[in-house]
Amino acid sequence: DERSILMDRLDLELNQKMSRADLDDVVAQIYGTQAYDFVTYELLGTQEPFRLVITCRKGPVHQFGLGVRGDTEEIVSVLLNLGLFTHKLNGNSYDLEAKIGANPYLRLNWAYDQPKFPTLNARVSVRWTDLNMLRFNNDNRLSFSYLNASQELYMSNMHCKYFDIKAGIKNETIDIRNLRASQFIGDYDLTQLTNDFVSLYADVNTDTFDDGYFPTKGFKIGASYNWTFAGFPNRFNPFHTIHTDGKVVIPMGGSVALIPSYDFRFLIGPDIPVAYFNAIGGYLPGRYLDQQVSFVGIGKLAAMKNILTVYRADLRVKVAKNHYLTAIANYVRTCDFLVSYAVGPGNIGAALQYSYDTIFGPFSANIHWSDFTGKVGVYFSAGYNF
Repeated sequence: DERSILMDRLDLELNQKMSRADLDDVVAQIYGTQAYDFVTYELLGTQEPFRLVITCRKGPVHQFGLGVRGDTEEIVSVLLNLGLFTHKLNGNSYDLEAKIGANPYLRLNWAYDQPKFPTLNARVSVRWTDLNMLRFNNDNRLSFSYLNASQELYMSNMHCKYFDIKAGIKNETIDIRNLRASQFIGDYDLTQLTNDFVSLYADVNTDTFDDGYFPTKGFKIGASYNWTFAGFPNRFNPFHTIHTDGKVVIPMGGSVALIPSYDFRFLIGPDIPVAYFNAIGGYLPGRYLDQQVSFVGIGKLAAMKNILTVYRADLRVKVAKNHYLTAIANYVRTCDFLVSYAVGPGNIGAALQYSYDTIFGPFSANIHWSDFTGKVGVYFSAGYNF
C-alpha cells in the first residue's frame, strides 16, 4: 500500500529519533513525490516518545499544463504539457511537452519508478532553432539553423545525501545549416555540421533555494560530465565535456541580497565538432542550444573558445511587495588552452533590471550593455521561464 511505499522511500523506522529539521525534510520529500497536494504532520502525546502522524491529501494522478511567455527575443511562446500517471508513487508514467513558437521543441519521456530503486527513464526529443528568424536586437554576429533529434536512456533519482545524480547514454542527430558568422572563435571542426553523436553522461546537482525566481536563502550547485565517443556517418576524435555551475544567496540585511554565481564549461580534445561549441548570450540558459550559458549584454548567441568561464554577481533590492530592482554584472574569459587563460582582457556585461512577481510568472524589464557588442539594448519578458 501507499503507507509502506512511503516508509520505504523515506527510510522511516519505528522509534526513530528525529529533529525539527528532519521532520521538515520528510515533508519536503513527500511533496517531492508530486503525489500529494497537501502534507502536514503533528506530534501526539504529552511526553517523549511522541507519536508522529503525517497527513497526506492525494492530488490528481494525471496532469495538463498550459503556459504562455512573451519576451523581446521570441515574441510569444506557448508551452503544452500532458502527463499520464505522473503523480503516482510508483509504476509507469508518461510525460509529453511541446513548445510552440520561434524556437519549438517536442519531448516525450517515459519513467518507471519503484521504492528504494533509481527511476528508469527513456526520452525522445526534437528541437528546431532558426536564428535567422530572430532579428530583434541581432547583435551577436552569429546565425544558423539548427535541428537536434535525440534519444536517451538514463537513471535518475539516485540520491546521495543532499545530491541528486542522473546518468545515462544519449544519441543526438545534429544538423546545422546556413552557418554565418563574422566572428567565430575557437578550435572547432567546422566540417562536422551534420552527424550522429553518441555520449555517456552523468549529472550531479543540489538546490536548496526557498524560491525558484526570487530566493532569499539557499544555494545551488551542479556538475556534469559527458564523454562523446562515437558518431556516424562521419568519424571524429572522442572528446570530453565538463560543466559546472553554482549560485548562492547572501542576505545583506533588510531587503538587500547579493547573489554571486559562476558557470564553467570545458571541452577537452582536439577538433571538437562545431555542434558542441561553447556559447554565451541571452537571458535564459539553454534557450537555443543545450550548452548555452546566459550572459547579460549579449543578445541571442556568441561563440566562445573551448574553455569557458563566466562569473556573475546580482545585487537585488526588494523595493516593495513583489517589486525588485537588480544590478547585474558578468564577466567572461575564454581560451583554447589553460596556459593562455590569463591572456587578453576578457569581456564584461552589465544590466539594470526591474522585476515584478505575479501569480502568472515574473514580469521583467532591463537595460543592458557589453563591451563585446559595444551597444546598449533592452529586454522585456513576461511569464515563467521556458
